Amino acid sequence: MFLSNNSLEISYADSPSYASNVLKLTEHDENAFTQGLEMYGDRLFESTGLYGSSSLREVNASSGQIIRQISFSDDIFAEGITIINNTIILLTWKENIALIIDIDTFDVIGNYTYSGEGWGLCNDGKSYVMSNGSSEISFRNLENFDIISSIVVIEDGIEIPNLNELECVGNSIYANIWGENRIIEINMSSGQVEKSISIDSLEFNKNSSHSVLNGIAYSPSDNAFWITGKYWSKMYLTEFIDDDLRISEDFVTEEEGFLTKYTNKIISFIIIIIIAIFVMPGSWPFFSLIFYKLFKRQTEHLGASGKGAREDEIT
Repeated sequence: MFLSNNSLEISYADSPSYASNVLKLTEHDENAFTQGLEMYGDRLFESTGLYGSSSLREVNASSGQIIRQISFSDDIFAEGITIINNTIILLTWKENIALIIDIDTFDVIGNYTYSGEGWGLCNDGKSYVMSNGSSEISFRNLENFDIISSIVVIEDGIEIPNLNELECVGNSIYANIWGENRIIEINMSSGQVEKSISIDSLEFNKNSSHSVLNGIAYSPSDNAFWITGKYWSKMYLTEFIDDDLRISEDFVTEEEGFLTKYTNKIISFIIIIIIAIFVMPGSWPFFSLIFYKLFKRQTEHLGASGKGAREDEIT
């Protein structure tokens, strides 16, 4: 959504922590004020907002190139999208209408009306699932867009406002929170937040205060998510992994790297000594002394490096 950062308070709760692992990346139009992102089969669609420049486009997921697009009238502020039965449903911010658009021609073939603001939209095959910038998510009838039921999103007993872009996957809703660098996984039945996924590892450009996360599209063929944002120059295909598991794997990798590095050096040196002893039998005391001093030096260096690393962690 388009809001002022001055009034936004960001706090991170204690939901199970996950991280984003990038599988691949592609280009993204850095002039796009992204509002919605959606995969339909192997096709990728994106909506962009702002009065006077709102659009709907089909994008090549491999290259990021725009295949085709339509622009909307200056009085339309496009928001989130979802796709069902070969039609794209596109929300508007304050215009109180959801446009029904043919997926192949991009012709507007109808609309739904609703009260309040429109932010994010997805569907679970049985109903539309919609956010309005609050902590509430509504489930709406596929035929007339009437509200069937709603849930309030709760994380550790606290309501989570500013729910924006939505993506329905199975019995879960994935949502970004406007202005935060994370995605939450929401239980569709209870509204409870079951995962908090950080995107801090993504190196996206911040050329504007509005360059925020705002695009989540699940790719079934990859079992991963395309992620982008407003004015981002890249789209990232990511998987969400347990943060504790990622830290453990990083630690193991570093330890293995260290052992490989120094073990190979020691083995090479021992081989040289053995060869030298056989070639020059009287030289073994000399090489033994060199080996002792070298090993002592490496040990002292390792100790100093470890101390420095701990000091860096403390500060």
